[in-house]
Amino acid sequence: EPEFRYVAGMHGNEVLGRELLLNLMEFLCREFRLGNPRVVQLVTDTRIHLLPSMNPDGYETAYKLGSELAGWAMGRWTYEGIDLNHNFADLNTALWDAEDNDLVPHEFPNHYIPIPEY
Repeated sequence: EPEFRYVAGMHGNEVLGRELLLNLMEFLCREFRLGNPRVVQLVTDTRIHLLPSMNPDGYETAYKLGSELAGWAMGRWTYEGIDLNHNFADLNTALWDAEDNDLVPHEFPNHYIPIPEY
């Protein structure tokens, strides 16, 4: 089954992507209800994942201060001080090690890679 994912709002102060995804959601729902054949086929034949705000903490912080007072960095981080743009787990190394040890796909399926503790 075809599948896609759109993620926006990694940095809470970058709101354009968030608004575009919210508009896409509204469009897909409206057109699906109206029976638009292209949208109906897309929605029924495709797994769609839409995440308009990956960093709602940062969005809330930037929104409270307003664009004039926030500066370029306000809202970039979560409440815990994590910049989500630079905080992805290294799943490649775990997969490559498993492939080198002939563990893929029976003991280490490559469609699900657990996030390492480190």
